[in-house]
Amino acid sequence: MLRLLRIRRRFPRPRVQDIADTVRRQLAEPLAAVRPGTEIAVAVGSRGIANLAAIVSATVAMLKEAGAKPFLVPAMGSHGGATAEGQREVLESYGITIRLIRM
Repeated sequence: MLRLLRIRRRFPRPRVQDIADTVRRQLAEPLAAVRPGTEIAVAVGSRGIANLAAIVSATVAMLKEAGAKPFLVPAMGSHGGATAEGQREVLESYGITIRLIRM
């Protein structure tokens, strides 16, 4: 009979200390090409990204600083019942609301 062993591995999980600063550094180059008044969709998924609300908030803030007009788009398939209302509720459960991102 085949003998099975239980094995547990722990993988390193790097953590970002300053989310807003990290977003700022990552978006600095692409934002240089943004023209004031440009409408830009911020696609937000539901795949369990840590600190998603803080990432979205920092992204929207940077887009506004660049003069863009950001708006949110749910980027998920069947989550939330594959309806606009259901997906909005999923995002709200992650703390992502119009009020949070000050749109």
